[in-house]
Amino acid sequence: MAKKKQQKEKLFNVPNTLTVLRFILTFVVVYMIFTDAKISKIIIVFVIAALTDFLDGQIARRFNQKTEFGRKADMIADRFLWIGTTLAFVFSFGVQGILKPIHGVQFLLIMSRELISAPFAIIAFFSGNPVPQARYIAKVTTFLQGFALPALILSFFYPAWIYVSLPFSLAVGVTGTISGLYYIKDSSAENN
Repeated sequence: MAKKKQQKEKLFNVPNTLTVLRFILTFVVVYMIFTDAKISKIIIVFVIAALTDFLDGQIARRFNQKTEFGRKADMIADRFLWIGTTLAFVFSFGVQGILKPIHGVQFLLIMSRELISAPFAIIAFFSGNPVPQARYIAKVTTFLQGFALPALILSFFYPAWIYVSLPFSLAVGVTGTISGLYYIKDSSAENN
């Protein structure tokens, strides 16, 4: 029955288009990082990509355009944006020799949810298992990440930003860990 429902889903809608756009913008952000684009431009493109995450869910719910494909693709696009951007910065800043241990710890804290839940999210996506509904703590984590990661990136160029990025990183470390553990729990319950 679930297979028939998936076949009837309208995949070409605004929320799914925004999710695909997030994949594309992730490649743009990573490219900009590796070509040493201006940090302000990188952050603008990153923020636009992050906003597509907020908008796709809002539009899907408001206009009844929710699809199982959209839920799964959204989750993978989120992980792709956050992990891809973080790895690109870590690699780029590491090669340049400007990555300090305090920055590495903050990157790990900001990525706590992704580090915990990404393997389970990928398995769910490719196995066809249902994706659990996002909890409120997951939305809080994404919101905090949206401030923590740009603030951390700015701290490489403007050291005073460390006073903004550090508290946000710590907060994301807490909410991200809780969110990741809930994702594993909910995913296991959904698939049993």
